[in-house]
Formats: sequence, structure tokens, C-alpha cells
Amino acid sequence: MGAAVHQSGRGGTPIPGRSVVGYATGDLGISIAYFALGFFFLYYLTDLVGIPPALAGTVVLIGKLWDGVNDPLIGVLADRTRATRGRKRVYLLFGAVPFGLSFMLLWWIPPGMATRPAALLAAVLLLLFATTYSLVGVPYQALVPVMTSDYDERTHLVAYKAVLSAVGAVLGGGLAIVVSSQASVEVSLRLMAVCLGGVIIGTTLLAARAVAPYSGRDTVEITPVPLRRYLLLLTERSVSTLMGYKVLSAVATGVLTAALPYFADTVVGSGATATWALAAYTVMGAAMVPVWERRTHSIDKRHLMLVSSGLAAVLLVLIGFIAAAGSTVVFVAGAAMLGAAMSAYLVIPPSLVPDLVDWYQHERGERHESVFFGLWMSSHQIGVGIAGFVLGACLSLFGYVGQVDTQTPTAVLGVRVAFAVLPAVFLLGSALLLQRYAATRAALASAVEVGATS
Repeated sequence: MGAAVHQSGRGGTPIPGRSVVGYATGDLGISIAYFALGFFFLYYLTDLVGIPPALAGTVVLIGKLWDGVNDPLIGVLADRTRATRGRKRVYLLFGAVPFGLSFMLLWWIPPGMATRPAALLAAVLLLLFATTYSLVGVPYQALVPVMTSDYDERTHLVAYKAVLSAVGAVLGGGLAIVVSSQASVEVSLRLMAVCLGGVIIGTTLLAARAVAPYSGRDTVEITPVPLRRYLLLLTERSVSTLMGYKVLSAVATGVLTAALPYFADTVVGSGATATWALAAYTVMGAAMVPVWERRTHSIDKRHLMLVSSGLAAVLLVLIGFIAAAGSTVVFVAGAAMLGAAMSAYLVIPPSLVPDLVDWYQHERGERHESVFFGLWMSSHQIGVGIAGFVLGACLSLFGYVGQVDTQTPTAVLGVRVAFAVLPAVFLLGSALLLQRYAATRAALASAVEVGATS
């Protein structure tokens, strides 16, 4: 991934490798929580708790819509917080334990509950988790432009986060899927929840410790603007383009990840295969992160995302309609190739937000660190919520029924469509929209040059 010490931190101060790795470790816990829910929560609600797919998808949508509200609000709050230990760091310090505990509670819904009480309990627990996730996640993501203002180094720092995020995907999504195949699912699931919840708490606190040397940079007061100004931000081209891109891409990846266990179980005929496919996807994705990151030095990030999305869309359709019962090798190999194509999503999109922070400051004279990251996470959560609703509606439309041994041919077709066609369409749509994004390397360099000479 490069040298252990980076030379272009803000103000020319080198960023030690231990600080880079320590900060990136925070994404391990955040990704564990995200991928455990993304890969398994809808399946958990339908096939283990017994909630019908459409209602379960609505529960997920409710949680994500709440995220759409609280993420930007927490962003505003974080930018207005005054703390000697760093306005963003304090959220990591005091939010770590509630974050981990709320994750644990999600997996303690008693099986056999009546449908409506189970759905209501799931919605309440999901709202609690969504709040603590945002309290930690928004300030954590917004620390990138605090640690460095260099265009390439921000991408490099995000690349380290991407690798730890990939590990979190395996630990979160993989372990959840493995647990579902155990004889005593309820006990195994709760044990997993406690263990992963502990990891979430520990990695968040480790990240808070790693960014302590940069707390001084995060105590300078950011001039507040009226709340209505934050709403108007979304009317500006680059902001609306980037957030719209995030919504569409989150729908794509959300449907894909949530459809994975359905596809492995219904089409390939082995739920355990989902773990191998996830591992192949994640390992290959992490391995390709440095390749995509190096390409950003010479190729426009927008164009790279169009290439990545096109490749991923083709692979999804091929995997979705070639794989059949017993085709484990085809499925796993396809997942590995898909991971290589989708690896760009781990490193490029998150690096676009700190670019926007600096570009907007030079163009408009306003600096919105946590607000832009809050809007980014809000857009992501709205997209994932829509994904859960879309997936649940698609499965219901094709007649999928949870907790049965054999699905009808129409239901199997619905699973194929959900796994392949829906993500492919949203991936291509998001990449095409991103071509309108104006905060490129050249635009940022030009804005900085103009600001320096004015």
C-alpha cells in the first residue's frame, strides 16, 4: 500500500503509518456492523424470525429513512461541537459503547413471535442502531480532510480504510451467514452478536486513540451557517450529483449484498456457498484496491467508476443466469471476478467527499466537513433502505416464500433478477450520473490556484 510514513499531511506534517493504520482500523468495526446487516439482516428477518419479505423490506426501509434524517443532522451537530479533544474524536470516544451494544441487540429478536410484534421490535431496534451508527460513522468519515489536505494522500488514506473494510465484510457478512447454517442458530447468532459487538467497540476506541495527534486541527471553530443553508446545499450541482450517485450506487450494492444468501441457497443450492463467494469477492476486492488507487493518479475518478460499473454489470448478468444448482465453482469464481471489478467502489467514491470539502471551501468560502459526510452517509443509507424495499418487493412479486424447502421456478427467476439485473441497472445509472461531478483533480487545483492569487 506504500510507505509507512506519508509526507503530505496538512501543513507538511508527516502522517505516521501507525496513525494511518490505527485510523483505518475504525472502519473494521463500522464495516462489520454494516455488512452483517447488509448481507444477512433481511434474510434473518424473513427466514429465521419469520417476517414476510415485503414487511421485512419495509422494516429495513424505515431504519434507512431515519438514517437519511439523522446523518446530516449529526453532521451539523459535529461541525458545531466544541471539544478540546477534537470535535469529531469525542463522538468516537463516547459513542463506541452504545454503538456496539445496539448492534448486539439487533440479533436477539425471539423466533416464533407474532408477525406484527416481531416487525415492530425489529423496527425499534433498527432505529436505535441507526442512531448510534451515525453518531460514530459520520464524525469518523469526516476525519479524512482533517488528517490531510493532499488530493492523492486522501485517496491513499481511504485505500487503507478500504482494506480494513474488506476484512469487516468477511467478519460481519461471512460469520452471519455461517451462523445461519448451525444447528442451534439462536444461540450461535447471539454469541456472534456479542463477539462482533465487542470488536466494534474496541476498533472504534482504537481509531479515537490513533487520531489524537490531529485533535488540535479539529478544534478550530467552523463558522456556522443558518440551517436552511444546509438544505440549499443539495440544490448545487456537484453536491446533488455526488449524493444522487451515492443513492443509486447504494441501491445497487444493497440489493446485491442482501440477495447473496437468497441466490446461494435458492439457485446454487447451498447456503454455505455464500460464505465462500463472499470470501472470494472480498479477498479479490481488497487485493485490487492498490491497482485502482494507482490509476486515480493518472485517470479521472469519474471515468474509472464508469469502467468499474460496466464490468460489474456484465459479470452480474453472466453469473446470475449461468449459475445453477451445484455450480459452486462457477459461482465462487464469478464472485472473485466481480470483487476485482467492484474494488473501485471501496476506494474511489469515499475519496470524492473530502475532495468536495476542499473544492467547496475554495469555490464558496464555506467549509462543511461533517455536513458533507453526513449527507454522504444519509444518501447511502437511503439507498440501502430503498434496496431492502426493492428486494423485498421483487421477491414478493415473483412469489418467493420464506421458510419453505423448495421455491417455485418463478420464485427462482425472481432471485436471479434480484441478484443480477437490478444491481446492474443501478450500477450503470449511478456511474453515468457521476460524469456530471465537477470537483475533479483539475477543478480543485484550479480553485486552489485562484484562491492563492486572489
